[in-house]
This record gives sequence, structure tokens and C-alpha cells, in this order.
Amino acid sequence: MPSAPAVAPSIPAVPSKAAAALAGLGPLFAFTFLNSVGSAIVYSGIFFLAESRYGFDKQSNFALGTLYGIAYIPGAMGIGPLLRWLERRSARLTPRVVLGVIMVIMASLCIAPSIVAATEPGTLLPQDRPSWPIWLLVGIYSPLSGCLWPTIEGFLSGGRSGTALRSATGKFNIAWSSALVVTCLAISPFVDKYPLQLLLALATVHLTAIALLIPFPHRPAEHIHEHHAPPTANEKALLTLMRVLLPTAFLVLATVAPFLVTAREQLKLDNSLGTVLAATWMAARVVVFTLMERWHGWHGRWSVPLIGAGILLIAFAGLILAPSQLPTSSAVPVFVGSLLGFGVGVGIIYTAALYYAMHVGGAEVDAGGVHETLIGIGYTIGPACGLVACLLASQSIITPERVEPVMLAAVTLIALAGIASALVLASRRGSKVSNPN
Repeated sequence: MPSAPAVAPSIPAVPSKAAAALAGLGPLFAFTFLNSVGSAIVYSGIFFLAESRYGFDKQSNFALGTLYGIAYIPGAMGIGPLLRWLERRSARLTPRVVLGVIMVIMASLCIAPSIVAATEPGTLLPQDRPSWPIWLLVGIYSPLSGCLWPTIEGFLSGGRSGTALRSATGKFNIAWSSALVVTCLAISPFVDKYPLQLLLALATVHLTAIALLIPFPHRPAEHIHEHHAPPTANEKALLTLMRVLLPTAFLVLATVAPFLVTAREQLKLDNSLGTVLAATWMAARVVVFTLMERWHGWHGRWSVPLIGAGILLIAFAGLILAPSQLPTSSAVPVFVGSLLGFGVGVGIIYTAALYYAMHVGGAEVDAGGVHETLIGIGYTIGPACGLVACLLASQSIITPERVEPVMLAAVTLIALAGIASALVLASRRGSKVSNPN
């Protein structure tokens, strides 16, 4: 099994970040792309894998999504302090080495379900198979992802500011989001019959990614502000806005991800089309990322993230209600159109949130950790709303037909409360909300 890249022993135990080299974007984007394959399979695709392999129903998938979110948060919150503690213990335990170790552990987790499956009788029905391997995979892979992405974002943004930072974060968004689209389309023919083989393939991807760490510097470079353009009061207020809008967007996204399994069934679509549906909204997000990477006129404008939030909520309502409330002839086109709008809304909010987190928040691993922690909060609350609705139905408090409307109402109310609180908090930072740019 490949080992993590070696680190020169001459590096001081408490290194100077100012001396760290700028991370090359080519290797960094390639590393990002490969690890986003993991995000596609162990988050977006895991619900379809769990359904085909273990017979998971709607309630089980919402529970699995809730676990992912709960486990993601401590990884994202703790990675900054953990990296500093490790480097104080040993000069060799640099962020680059930590990334290599994460790759090995992630690969091992992806292999574990196949090892367990080899001991099972081949005649078991999906719902009779022991499902603890998938819970174990998600429960450990998720906090590792929470550690992974802030560290990558630290390498991305360290030593960059202004136009260079906006361009780098834009290309970064294109790299990871396009990987999700490609992966969801590629795995669609295999989800139903070969779920464990897909996880084995992912293990190979993670091990391959270790080689891409060789050209990385030992640690992220120090963040710099442009000499003539430090963050303005408006940008600081926008960061406050985005730190509420981001988890709001991801609570909606995290509700949709496990719900796509149910939507596919309600629309009477083939099993292989589940991940294709996921790829549809992800493709729309890639387009938005690409446009916002090329056009920087969105920077500093309040209207852009607020429009994104409006599109997101309208599309979410269409996604949830169309499969169960509309005739099949109109349900499919409304659902697909809502998927596209959903991708646009998520793309706008994510692009702005990442930029302000990096530019105003310090562009350190800690700033990325805050950014990813907020995503983890959304990851948790969204599927938890679906899980509560399913539990209410299982206790006959509501009818099964009311699960989707109740879930929609809960998520929408939380999202609207989030948007309102974001505006209040941002206005208190002195931003001119009443006169947006």
C-alpha cells in the first residue's frame, strides 16, 4: 500500500508559514478532482448504494444522511488545531503528510464492506444483510472528509488574494463539481448490481491520489491581502451573510440528496437513473461555477447571493412536490427543471461563500474549517428534517402521503429563518442592506 510522501527532516518543529511555497494549482486541482469522486460516491451516491445493497428505505437513508452531517462537523472544526498540534509534536507531521494518511484510511474504509460481504451467505435478501458496514463507512469517512476539505482549501488559498484568489477558488469549484457530475454519470449503470465494486474502485482512486501530493509544499503558504485592497466593511458584512446562507443552502441540498431515491421511485424511473438525476443539478452548478469564475462582477454585490437563495427555495419546492403531487406527464419535466434551478441556486451561494471565507476569513485552514463546519451543519439539519417526518409517519402522527409536504414546510421555514437572520446579522456589521450594490 503506498505510503504518505516523505517530509524533509530539516523543517522546523514550529514552521514559519511565510516561508511555505505557493501550492501549484495543477496538482492541487487533480487531487481535488480525485477526492471529489469520493464525495460523489460516499455522499451523493451512498443512498442509492445503500438501497441496492442493504434494502434501505426512505427513513434509513435520511438517518444515514443525518449521520454524515453529524460526523462531518467535528472533523471540520478540529482540523486546524489538530494540524498545529501535530507539527508541534513532530516536524514530519505536516499538513501534506496528514492528507496522505487520510487517503490511506479512506481507502481502507471503502474496502471494508467487501471484506464483510465475503463472509455472508450469497442467498440473503438486501434487507436481511447486516448493514453496519455502510454505517461504519459513513461514520468514519465523513469526519475524515471534514478534515480533508479545509486542508485542501488552505493549500488553495494560502499566498493568494484578490483576483488571483477569486480565479483560484473559481477553478477549484469547477474541478470538484465537475468530478461529481462525471462520477454520478459513470456509476449509474453499476449502482444497482455492483455497489461494493464501486467502493473498491473508490479505494483505488484514493490510493492513486497520494502520488499527487508529491509536488505539494509541506504546508499552506501564509495568507496575504492585496497591499492596496484589504477586506472592506461591505465584504466583512457579506461574509456574515454567507456564513448563514451557506448552511441554509446545504440543509436544502442535504435534504434533496437522500430524497432523490424516493423521487426516482415516485416518478417510476429506472434504478440506474437515480445518479443521473443527481448529475443533472450538479451539471447546472458547474455552469454557474464556470460563469462566476470568468465574471467577477458578482463580487461585493448583495443581490447575487440573495437571488441565489430565492432560486434555491423555489426549485426545492418543485423538487419535493412534483413527484408526489403532479401527474406523471408533467411531474418529470417540472422535476428536471427544478433540479436545474436547484443547481443554479447552490452554485451561486457556494461560490460567494467560499470566496468571502477565504478572502475575509483569513484563507487559513481554520477559515476553511469554519466554511466546512457550516456545510456540516446543513448536512445534519436537512436530512434530520426528513428523518423526523418519516418517524412521524411511522407513528401514524401523519399519513405517509404527508411526509414530503411536512419535510418541505420544515426545511423551508428553517431556510427562511436562516436568510432573515443572515440579513439582520450582516446589517449589524454596518452593511448598507437597504441600498445593495
